[in-house]
Amino acid sequence: MAEAIVSIVVERLGNLLIQEAISFAGVSKQVKQLQVELKQIQSLLKDADARQNEGESVRQWVANMRDVAYDAEDIIERYALKVGSRKGGGIQNVLKRPFVCILREAKAIYQTRSEIGEITKRISTLSLHLQNYGIKFVSMEGGGPSSSSEKIGKQRQTYAHVEHNVVVGLEDSLKEVVACLTEEVKYKYRVVSICGMGGLGKTTLARKVYNHQQVTSHFDCRAWACISQRCQPRDVWEGVLISLISPSKDQRDEIRSLRDEELAEKLFEIQQQKKCLVILDDIWNVEDWYNLRAAFPMNDTNSRILLTSRNEALTPKVDPSGHLHKLPFLNDENSWELLQGLAISRRSEGHFPEDFEIRTRMLIQMWVAEGLIYQMQHIGSNEETLEDVGERYLQELVQRCMVQVGQKSSFVRIKTCRLHDLMRDFCVEKAKSENFLHIINIDHESNEEIEAPIGEVRRVAISGRSSPLRHGFTLPLTSQKYFHLRSFLTFSMSLKEKSLLRNFKYLRVYMGMDFTPNINRLIHLRFLSPRYTSVRSIPSLRNLKCLQTLDLRQMYWPDNVPNDVFINMEHLRHLYLPLLAKFREKLQLPNASKLQTLVNIPVSICDVKDPTAGFDEFGKDLMPSNFTFNCLCVLKISQKKTVAITPMVMRCPHIYQLRHLGKIEKLPEHDQISQHLAQLKLANTRLEKDPMLILEKLPNLKILHLRSFAYTGKKMICSVRGFPQLQSLILYSLKDLEEWEVEEGSMPKLYHLKIEYCLNLRMVPDGLQFVSNLQKLEIVRMYPSFEERLGEGGQDFYKIRHVPSLKVIPLSHLELSYVMLLTSSAMVSYTVGA
Repeated sequence: MAEAIVSIVVERLGNLLIQEAISFAGVSKQVKQLQVELKQIQSLLKDADARQNEGESVRQWVANMRDVAYDAEDIIERYALKVGSRKGGGIQNVLKRPFVCILREAKAIYQTRSEIGEITKRISTLSLHLQNYGIKFVSMEGGGPSSSSEKIGKQRQTYAHVEHNVVVGLEDSLKEVVACLTEEVKYKYRVVSICGMGGLGKTTLARKVYNHQQVTSHFDCRAWACISQRCQPRDVWEGVLISLISPSKDQRDEIRSLRDEELAEKLFEIQQQKKCLVILDDIWNVEDWYNLRAAFPMNDTNSRILLTSRNEALTPKVDPSGHLHKLPFLNDENSWELLQGLAISRRSEGHFPEDFEIRTRMLIQMWVAEGLIYQMQHIGSNEETLEDVGERYLQELVQRCMVQVGQKSSFVRIKTCRLHDLMRDFCVEKAKSENFLHIINIDHESNEEIEAPIGEVRRVAISGRSSPLRHGFTLPLTSQKYFHLRSFLTFSMSLKEKSLLRNFKYLRVYMGMDFTPNINRLIHLRFLSPRYTSVRSIPSLRNLKCLQTLDLRQMYWPDNVPNDVFINMEHLRHLYLPLLAKFREKLQLPNASKLQTLVNIPVSICDVKDPTAGFDEFGKDLMPSNFTFNCLCVLKISQKKTVAITPMVMRCPHIYQLRHLGKIEKLPEHDQISQHLAQLKLANTRLEKDPMLILEKLPNLKILHLRSFAYTGKKMICSVRGFPQLQSLILYSLKDLEEWEVEEGSMPKLYHLKIEYCLNLRMVPDGLQFVSNLQKLEIVRMYPSFEERLGEGGQDFYKIRHVPSLKVIPLSHLELSYVMLLTSSAMVSYTVGA
């Protein structure tokens, strides 16, 4: 982990040198030299990280190097914030500045040079210690494996003949995989994959399959190859070929003398001539398969491949028509059977509490705030944001079964995730051993039992379920060991000593219940999310120039939000305002060009027709009339007065999620709406014209919600070839809607349809019978006559008989009585009026 941290710091220093060229004019030479020193030590740490188990000295040196890297970044960032904000503007600005300011800058330059000098001395000393111990420089391009890496590889080596005495919970999986390989009439899979997170039993299952009587009698010959992280194609090919043909000594020598292409060709031919089973155990990535595939026929063969991997994305790359078997987790009964008799004592701790549903958007924002994600190169004309990179990282963790998916949005984005208990315990233990994270669980510990970290700790998480505010519970955070915190999370707990926060001057990530004036001193802060706080007023945040994410949604009924609270946040990317906040004046934002998320925008003080009028600091210089929110992806608007949203929507060319609550004049034309729009939610918009005529032309719209008088017309039409990507459609409380027509060929990918409280709608559309992909239909709080038409034997049953899941929730008796009373009153009034 130390090598990874140093790598991040090296990248960060490089970015700072480019972005803050003016700020570093006085120390650029020293910073560049520091970057060189860190790059050099990085190649030593590649070997040292893998050899920490060889001795306490190595572990301590590696820990010291982590601290050096963090300290280096702290020094450079502190200098950039102190001096950078005062520089710029040319010689005229310099002449205008007081002499005392120039003296302060000179002092800061001298101090920073001195501190960098101390850091480089520490690096040299640690480098010498590591080399004297026998730690070797490892090429950053990959190089050959160190002796330690070879040891790890040998530890991971698997063999077909080594069987475990205790195998639990794999019986059904064994039957399925054996059938997929041997029942050729029913299954014609060339490749079968077993996937699952580490420790679930992939190799154990593969070994059971390999030695199964039905498999041994079905195939002419079998071979087992352990791939692991260091895949050497020639070694794999030789091992497989030798296992398949059982050669003599002379034949083995002949095989070893073959060129790579000859060896691959010979192995290829054997698998075409015979019915072979080849097991590739623990294959890590697609590149390894690409290096191996020349020796494995994919057509015109009765041979089969069984592979095991943590990476689910591997199967379609190896064979798009192959079979993927995902290993399930053990149930309680099987888990107890496996663990019975073992003395296992685990403590439920973690950065996020056990079984905590982690919001992935928040998680990725934290990664960005801590600098754990590199800025990627441009791909074509489209720039990949740091958040995009973070989402790819998360997807890869999921595919490798290291992270579990909690909830998914309808357009396949992961909304929440969690760690399996075993994986979480492993991560916590690793983080604790490397002083990466310190956890305090107030449910398990008293003041006397809290164990202080060994060295300087950079991340602290405090959790507890039994009591949000435990009387008299004092946290031991006054120690100097905590003063270099970068991340501080509290769950359901408020700090007794509010002044503690001012000690954490290097803090980048803060999520907690406390929101005190001390927050303004945390100038390095990049992520700020006060949760469920009772504070009614927002303190000054003018010093938080580095802030990227500000989430104020959990503030209850804030009195007044100062109009200049965001004025210095030049790097703001995600802004979540309180839903019921009060604003006296127009908001001031310094730079809207980096905004990606803008939630609960206050229309009362911001004219949606012209955002420049809502944020008075944009003005002519910062936000001219043709300004566009190029990074804005999520926009949620709530307002009372009627507005025209077309100008605002046209200024958001990359928006994919839009929610609008309140009356609008009309919808923008389809070519005025971003082609990236995937989710649209409209409520109380009171559109008079059929919105489907415009919305069905949006090429990537996947979720559409029309709620509470979003449309006030009587008829709605979905045309042929309309809504090509729509997956989820909800119609709620469209009380004037009487007729809905769906033409054949419309909504070909619709998966979920919900109709709720649309009491004047007579029936489901006839064209619903042609929406063959529809899997889930919900009919909620509709008239009994509407529901009866859909029942088996009903007039409309033929329209929905192909839908696997039909859920009907009727109107309650009270609701039905109330609706009937209103209907009767309306009929009487109409008769009298006539």
